[in-house]
Amino acid sequence: MRRWQMVWQGLQGLCLVVLILVSCSAPGSDNPQEGCGGLEASVSCLQITSIVPTANGVNTSNVDAHQDICVDPATGNVTAVETFTDHNAQITLTNKKFPTASNSFDIRLISYSVSYSINQCPMRARGCPPLPGFTVASQTTIIPANSSVTLTLPFVPLRVKDEYAAAGGELFSTFLPSYDATYVFTAQTVNFNQTFTVSGDAEFTIGDFLTGGFTCQGIFR
Repeated sequence: MRRWQMVWQGLQGLCLVVLILVSCSAPGSDNPQEGCGGLEASVSCLQITSIVPTANGVNTSNVDAHQDICVDPATGNVTAVETFTDHNAQITLTNKKFPTASNSFDIRLISYSVSYSINQCPMRARGCPPLPGFTVASQTTIIPANSSVTLTLPFVPLRVKDEYAAAGGELFSTFLPSYDATYVFTAQTVNFNQTFTVSGDAEFTIGDFLTGGFTCQGIFR
């Protein structure tokens, strides 16, 4: 069983090179897991170098799928409400060239998609339902040649959390399921407009977690 502790996971990609056919591990490259594009020896490659889930300013792979409300038992009045928003991820993408390349190109992100797969469903979990993925079709971020860019993107949006809870996903016990979130980025080399993809994934646990320093002087609801 794989466990993910706020570090980057395996990367997969597709290499496409105009005029010549090469594998992802082109001459001079020891890394077969990157997306590439360019003309002959002038090749730029895009890598996902890290995926760090984050929520409420804290790096964490524990995804909160239930909003806790604190109620005064004497009056029945609500005394505090837990912040409940999208769980995001900081994703670092690096644009580098092959060691044998004479030039390199800027890379433009066109779109990305996120899909989910179950990693572990404890036998005593109430439910481990499939999670709906999503696609963002309008990305215009430019990653300059030989540099890195870190983007904050949705990891498990609020609507996915809501669907998990509505489908009977385990929330309140210690038997919480874990899932993999897989990002697939579609990108283009600027000027040549050659399209390719690169992907990376990260694991998370989902359930009822207290976030953002939330405390309760009363009873939870």
